[in-house]
Amino acid sequence: MMKTPIYDFLTEYKNKNTARFHMPGHKGRGPDELRSISPFDITEITGADFLFNTSNEGIISESENNASKLFDSALTAYSTEGSTLAIKTMLFLAVKGKRRKILAARNVHKAFINACALIDIDVDWLFPKKSLNSICTIELSASDLENALSGYNKCDLPSAVYITTPDYLGNMLDVKSISDVCKRYDIPLLVDNAHGAYLNFLSNNIHPLNLGADMCCDSAHKTLPCLTGGAYLHISKNTKEEFKSKTNVKEAMQIFATTSPSYLILESLDLCNRILSDKEFINKLDKTCKRVKKLKAEIKSIGFDVIDNPDTEPLKLVLLTNKINGKELLYLLEKHNIYCEYADISAVVLMISPENNENDFISLLSALKEIKKLSANITACSCKSDEDVFILPTQRKMSIRDALFSKAETIPIEKALGRICSSPVSICPPCIPLVISGEVFDLSTINLLKRYSIFYVNVVQ
Repeated sequence: MMKTPIYDFLTEYKNKNTARFHMPGHKGRGPDELRSISPFDITEITGADFLFNTSNEGIISESENNASKLFDSALTAYSTEGSTLAIKTMLFLAVKGKRRKILAARNVHKAFINACALIDIDVDWLFPKKSLNSICTIELSASDLENALSGYNKCDLPSAVYITTPDYLGNMLDVKSISDVCKRYDIPLLVDNAHGAYLNFLSNNIHPLNLGADMCCDSAHKTLPCLTGGAYLHISKNTKEEFKSKTNVKEAMQIFATTSPSYLILESLDLCNRILSDKEFINKLDKTCKRVKKLKAEIKSIGFDVIDNPDTEPLKLVLLTNKINGKELLYLLEKHNIYCEYADISAVVLMISPENNENDFISLLSALKEIKKLSANITACSCKSDEDVFILPTQRKMSIRDALFSKAETIPIEKALGRICSSPVSICPPCIPLVISGEVFDLSTINLLKRYSIFYVNVVQ
């Protein structure tokens, strides 16, 4: 059984019943509602290590090394600030001492945009060739990437390629083929794998690191038994030595991170190692994947459409609501005590993990059957056409950094035509920017924002 050094230290410290003259202020006691967890909530006291320790000594380093073995990485670093911190770190490492330009697929998370503003990175975008009826998804093949990179002069090549896979709807890109293209151009591939930490533990390992990514982030809390905020930054064994340097990685992380990381989150990452190293979890994961496949068939038999193809991750369930309003479907599910991850007009996203049980699936099926009976009274989908969600290339007049740091004002969307976007415009979830800092609002983007009920935006004065 894999050791849990962080958990063991916290448990021993809790049992000592010490006089705590250090942070945090609750001192391991009150309020009463927190007493079950507050004794484990500490700061960097003697023996507790430091999250950004660059040596290989200490309980956090030992736990991170355990995680690295599980993911077969050169280095795995913990984040208590989600994949957001890992994204900032990846980008910093990729451009340090190099050209601050990244080639990225357009369905990035808002954290990527904020990181580019902070680091002053310029971005060349890879846009979808056609609408897939969602802002979450982009089709990107190895040949698409090859065509994009072949258009650069050798001295102007981007410092990295950045993709998001799986996306919010569970669609996955061909990381292996995309990685092969990157390697031919000697450009590192960075992957936002926030939704796919569990992919490493499938019988067919389709984790980005195993498919050729140089660096990737996983939000452990999204699909693994870990507290919210727990995430990993993985560095490949087959990437450049500068990326594999623990000193480089940790020093980059602490530029963007709090100096007071949560030990409760670190403890949950530590305990997660023990779970992931157990064959019981692997078996449980395999059974859950098979159950979800069966669940999709059951849902389709009721009369609902779902995304169900070989290129989607197995633990994402997406109800396609082309005949009804997805937000209304979400509301009706919640009336049946079914709470989902995300909904827009055309889709409802449900995230599943091995911790879901059969009662959860039975409750969902029962709710959908009841809702189907009322389907004649459900509002029709108001989307006019696929083009409503097709994010098109938009004129850029300022860099992301200059626009975000400029003096700004908030105006109604009707008055935004021709104005420059200051703050990236997105809805959360999925936090994919519809308009990015420095871009000019045109009719297509204004219509897109109205579709998502965004009626006010920040523009550069």
